[in-house]
Amino acid sequence: MKEKLEKVWTKIGKFLLWALVAALCGCLIALVVVHRRVIIAWIKGEPLPELPEGKCCHKFCKKE
Repeated sequence: MKEKLEKVWTKIGKFLLWALVAALCGCLIALVVVHRRVIIAWIKGEPLPELPEGKCCHKFCKKE
């Protein structure tokens, strides 16, 4: 009985580990896709692109 329980927890642990790895890879891919213009400019040493008109990150917006 104890051996079966250990096998079940091992399988659950492996599944959770792979799920965590998949989620982290998905988040990393999403961040790269969203920020691809900034990453390319940074690699080339060019000035960073400006935000489109009307869009603003709350931390960097000036309150009017």
